Amino acid sequence: MSYILRISASQNHLCYYCEHPMFRYKKQPLPPDTLTKDHFIPRSEGGQTAPSNMVTACSQCNSLRGNIAAEVFYYLLQKWFKKNPFLWIRWHRLSREELYDLKLICIRVHKRRLRGKARHHIAYAYRHFAFVHREKRLLAHTPA
Repeated sequence: MSYILRISASQNHLCYYCEHPMFRYKKQPLPPDTLTKDHFIPRSEGGQTAPSNMVTACSQCNSLRGNIAAEVFYYLLQKWFKKNPFLWIRWHRLSREELYDLKLICIRVHKRRLRGKARHHIAYAYRHFAFVHREKRLLAHTPA
């Protein structure tokens, strides 16, 4: 048995994000409830393709998630499902327009998260620069 099937069995064959049952299909195009593997830490952020970094997700959630952190996407879905319980019921039968709107929301969440990270890094760089600048000034004014 492949490691993806073992991971799926450990998740009771439920999607990691939406908690719907998943199935294995070999036909193309893949239906929205197809079992797919997903990197918990995205590869774009240094996540490895190792069983410890893999979860199974339905193809709907996997394609919608993109580069968003797994926890952020999970809580975002739970928020949507809590706000609109019928969304969970028809999750794998959404229209293209609804999926497009949800994808735009995911992109906004991702940008907001990056903006927060960027602010953190800019604040760190500013503090570091201020510290170095202050130290240089102190060294310049000390008598030799």
